[in-house]
Amino acid sequence: MSIWLYYGLAIAVLLIVVISVFAYRFAMLLQQLHASEERWKFALEGAGDGVWDWDVKADDVVFSPRYCEMYGFTDDDVTLKSKQWQERIHPDDRERVRIDVQAYLDGETDHYVNEHQVICKDGSIKWALSRGMIVSRDDEGKPLRMIGTHADITERKNIEQKIRMMAHYDSLTELPNRILIDDRLKQALAQARRENKSLALMFLDLDKFKPVNDTLGHDIGDVLLKQVAKRLQLSVRASDTVARIGGDEFIVLLPTIDQTQDAVIVGEKILETLNQPFEIASHKLSISSSIGIAFFPQDADDEHTLLVNADTAMYHSKNAGRNNVKLYSEHMKKSN
Repeated sequence: MSIWLYYGLAIAVLLIVVISVFAYRFAMLLQQLHASEERWKFALEGAGDGVWDWDVKADDVVFSPRYCEMYGFTDDDVTLKSKQWQERIHPDDRERVRIDVQAYLDGETDHYVNEHQVICKDGSIKWALSRGMIVSRDDEGKPLRMIGTHADITERKNIEQKIRMMAHYDSLTELPNRILIDDRLKQALAQARRENKSLALMFLDLDKFKPVNDTLGHDIGDVLLKQVAKRLQLSVRASDTVARIGGDEFIVLLPTIDQTQDAVIVGEKILETLNQPFEIASHKLSISSSIGIAFFPQDADDEHTLLVNADTAMYHSKNAGRNNVKLYSEHMKKSN
């Protein structure tokens, strides 16, 4: 056998060894990569988060078992296409999520974080905190793959909603409280000034409510206030605001009116609806109301003066025999 043949065999053996070593190391690298991916997925799922893995170019998404479980789905319910993912997002949030994702993909934002509502398999709604990160790009820098998580934040959102309700709504009637009506009045006045329009503010006090409380107790009185609140809401437009500011005192804000008579019509409608008997716990109760109305801009230019003037008109309504509507005028003086 010639020396060149020996050289050839030696080179061939060397190449086989090199290729084998390379293949072994490549296999080990893939195994390590797979193990590493499994570890971070395990860590995320162990924290209670669901994992999603999005092939941006193919528009396919893989969801982890925890992700499916969070929303009541099984693996058989879930397809790879991202369209199904998008359809689970509540319609109120869908466009905002799309904009946030696209802004991140386009490099307009440094990270993707979004809170939105998700429709579960049974039709219920959960709040999700979604985070994501691009993990691979093509040679031109375009995103190829994005991995992210979903965390269930429904309980936190419910607590936040309760806190908002406590801060801005009356706990008994669930109507806006004084803080919220003050804010809405400021906004309505600002808009009326910009558009050179008028608004009306009503101050309403119930007549004959104290005897109900004194003779039948606060429980009956509370139910009566709740029913009054419902009747008031049914007497106004969706754009108007009914608020309870304490005791048996209510405020009605009409943010846009064409003429004074519009507010008077609403006031008379309220008188009529509150004059209808209330049936509570086998008791048939009759009350009425005294209403004072002040207008912007003719009666006041700021929220405080407008409220004081409406209150003054309400006292004149009471002094005039109750169960009527009085419009504020400059000659009025508050009387007790």
